[in-house]
Amino acid sequence: MTHGVEANAFARKSAAMAAVLLALGTGTVSAQDSGTISAERPGFSSSPIALAPSLWQVESGYQYTKASSGVDDHSLPLLLVRAGLTERVELQLSWAGVSWSDIGGQSVNGANDAGIGVKWQLTDDNATVPIAVFAGLSLPIGADELTSDEIEPTIGAFWSYSAGMDWFGTVLLSESNDDIVASNGIGVSLPINNDTGGYVEYFGNYAGDSGPEHYLNGGVAYLPRIDLQLDLHLGAGLNDRAADFFLGVGVAYRF
Repeated sequence: MTHGVEANAFARKSAAMAAVLLALGTGTVSAQDSGTISAERPGFSSSPIALAPSLWQVESGYQYTKASSGVDDHSLPLLLVRAGLTERVELQLSWAGVSWSDIGGQSVNGANDAGIGVKWQLTDDNATVPIAVFAGLSLPIGADELTSDEIEPTIGAFWSYSAGMDWFGTVLLSESNDDIVASNGIGVSLPINNDTGGYVEYFGNYAGDSGPEHYLNGGVAYLPRIDLQLDLHLGAGLNDRAADFFLGVGVAYRF
């Protein structure tokens, strides 16, 4: 990773970072039915449930990443704006924001690329296996040191399954710096109480040129109100190519 696990994954998804699918003991019942916010952050995976029509949701956060190559990276605001277009279609606008990186004593600072994408929910909210597909494009608006200089596509699928425990996952295929990158994540939600939940998740990036990166991450989300989420997450790399560790905080608000 050249400038942070979250900034790179965020750009590839064109949606940021990662649905927890807390469910809070409600299985696969959607946030639209329960009235409770369902955020894409803080994990890698994304929810298969689209935001209801006329609803808007803003998600943002900060992440620190320590790379095995001696790179220290700070990224914010990891912004994701979601808009419900129809019962099953959601528009997403993302921008990882600004990164401050220390690479071997030298600073590399600047804006990251942005992204635009559409999530299409294929199944009913209460399906046995809710599934959605995603298509997006990166927008090369970043600083010279951080931009890809190209419009790069991403396609993917999101799913969840409740069988004793609430499982969720994401599969992505994207172009990044003229390389094809496959990414996948799988995790489990861990309800704690009525307004707090956690998750544990594996995700990996598989690039043809540089080889795979494997990560394990987890976090908690607290819902002080039905339309507000506060979250904390941390993770670690599982092989030499992956970053050593990362941690972050964030917020999501629905209106």
